[in-house]
Amino acid sequence: MGCMAVVPLYSAQNQAAGVVLDAKGARVGESRLTSGTSLYSGEVVTTESEGHAQLRILQTRFELIGESDGAFFPGANGAVAELRHGTLVVGLNNPSESFEIFASDVRIVPKTERPVLAEIIMNATCDVQIKVMHGNLLATSGKETKSLEEGHAYDVIPEFEVHDSRNPAISPEATGYHRGHEHGTCALAAKSGRPARIAGTTHFIELVSAGTAAVLIPVIWEALESPDRP
Repeated sequence: MGCMAVVPLYSAQNQAAGVVLDAKGARVGESRLTSGTSLYSGEVVTTESEGHAQLRILQTRFELIGESDGAFFPGANGAVAELRHGTLVVGLNNPSESFEIFASDVRIVPKTERPVLAEIIMNATCDVQIKVMHGNLLATSGKETKSLEEGHAYDVIPEFEVHDSRNPAISPEATGYHRGHEHGTCALAAKSGRPARIAGTTHFIELVSAGTAAVLIPVIWEALESPDRP
C-alpha cells in the first residue's frame, strides 16, 4: 500500500521567522518562550499580564507587553506583524528594510527615516492607539492614509474590525488572509469620551502628546543605537 504525503495546512508554518531575545510570562501554545527560542512564521505569541516577549524578526525588533497576542512573519520587504490584542513596541534602524504591522484593518509602515520607534496599543478590535517616539510612520485604514509624526500620538478607530483566531496565523500579505476570519464595521463605534463617528470624518484623531513610553522601550532603543548588539 503506497504512502500519501501529508501537506501541512499552512505551508509557511515551518519557515523560520525570527528569534526570541528575552521573554517572561510568554508562550506559544503551551510552550514557554525563553531567550534564544526560534520563532516560526504564523506562531501566535501570548504574554501574561506581567509578561513580555522581545523578538527579532529579520532586522526589526518587537516587544509584546502585558496581556497581548500577536503573530509574526518574514515578509517580502521586512517583518510583518499582526497585533490581535494588547501592546506592541516596534523598533527598526535598518534603512534597507521595512516592516508592516496590522491591527484590525489598520496597516502601519515606516517612512524613510531611521531609526523608528513606536508603540501600538489595541484595546479592542475597534480601539487602536499609535504613539510615535522616533521617526515617522504611515498608517492606512479603509481608504484613508495618515502620516504619523515623531513625538505625536493618535487615537484610531479602524474602518473594519478583524476577529482572527486562527493558529497558526496566516500572514496579512497572503492571498487567503481574508478567508476564514470574521469582519465587522467600526463606523458606529465610539470610545468613552469620544463622539460617535460622523460619516466622512477621519479615522485618526491626534492626541495631545505621545505620553509616557512603555517601560521596555529603552531596551529596544538601546539596541537600535548599538548595531553590534545581537
